Amino acid sequence: MTGVGILGNCCTHGAGLAASLRHRADTQVLMGFETNPSRAAELAEAMDAPLAGSYEEIAANPQLAAAAGKHVLHNKPFADSLDNARRIVAAVAESGIKLVHDIPMVRAIPVYAKLKADIEAGTLPRPISYAHSFGMNFAHDFPITALWPERFDPPGVSGGGEMTNMGCYAIDYAAALFGRPETVRARCKAFWDAYEQADVENFGQIVLDYGDFYALLSVGKQQLDTPHHHTNWLSIQFPNKTFLIEPHNGTLIIDGGQCAMEDYLGGYQPEGSFDELLRCIRDDDQPDSDAKTAALGVEVLMAAYRSALADGKEIALPLTDGANPLVA
Repeated sequence: MTGVGILGNCCTHGAGLAASLRHRADTQVLMGFETNPSRAAELAEAMDAPLAGSYEEIAANPQLAAAAGKHVLHNKPFADSLDNARRIVAAVAESGIKLVHDIPMVRAIPVYAKLKADIEAGTLPRPISYAHSFGMNFAHDFPITALWPERFDPPGVSGGGEMTNMGCYAIDYAAALFGRPETVRARCKAFWDAYEQADVENFGQIVLDYGDFYALLSVGKQQLDTPHHHTNWLSIQFPNKTFLIEPHNGTLIIDGGQCAMEDYLGGYQPEGSFDELLRCIRDDDQPDSDAKTAALGVEVLMAAYRSALADGKEIALPLTDGANPLVA
C-alpha cells in the first residue's frame, strides 16, 4: 500500500488527483493541505481524509516525508523560475527519491505518447517541421475569474500567465521530443478582458530553433462564439512522412490521408504519471517525465518570457540567469 500526501489544490488539481486515487486498491491518501480556504474544502471532500495544519506537518509525517526516501508526483507547472527548478533537480539528485512530473494533457494522450515512442525508437527520423497549438476555449460569458482566480494572480505568485499555465504542456512535449533548442523567440498577448485587466497574458507564440528545423508553439486560452473546450492539434513533417493530429476529434491524417486512430495505435496505451512513479519506485528505474526534463521546460519558458519582454528578441540557451524576468 502506497501512502500519499497531497500538497496544494491550485485550480482543483489536488482534488482531481485525490479523487482518482481514492478508488485504487494499492494507494491510500493519508492527508493533504491547501492554504486557500475554498480550495482546502474541495481537497478535503475529494480526499475523504483529514487536512493537515500546514505543509510542514505533511513533510514531517514519517509515512510521507521525502527526506525519509519517499517519492514525489509533481503536478505542472514545475517551478516559477529556473532557479527554483534547478533547486528541485538538485534536491531530487541529493535525496535519491523518484520524481515524476505530472503533465498529462499531451503526454497521456495515446496518439501523442505513441508518436513520442516512435521518434525515440528511431521509427521516425528527425523532423523538418513542427507546429503545436495547445490551449482551452470558452464561451464569452464563461466566469473564469470566479472559477480559476489563481490565473489572475501577479507573476510573483503565479509565475506567469497562460504561457506558464497552458504553455508548459506544449513546451514539455517539445522538450521531451527534441531536447533543448538553440534559441527561443516569443510574443504574448492579453486580448481577453479579464486577463487584460489583470495584466497577464492569455495567449502566446513561442518559436524554438533546433538548428535544422523550427518548432512553433501557439498556447493559451481564448473566447470563441462556439467553443470546443480544447485545442490540441499538432502538425509534424518528416522527410517523406507527414502527420496532422487532433485527438479530441479523433483526427489523424498521415501523408494527406485520413487514418483510423486505432489502426495507428495498434493497441498502444501510455503509462499514467502515477503508475510511472509506482513502477520507478518498485523497479528502481528512472522516470521518463523526470525533474531534468521538467526543468528544461522551465528554462524554455523563462527564455520565452525574456524574448516577449524584449519585443521578440532571440534568446540563446542555455540560460545563465535563473530568475523569472516577470518578477522585479
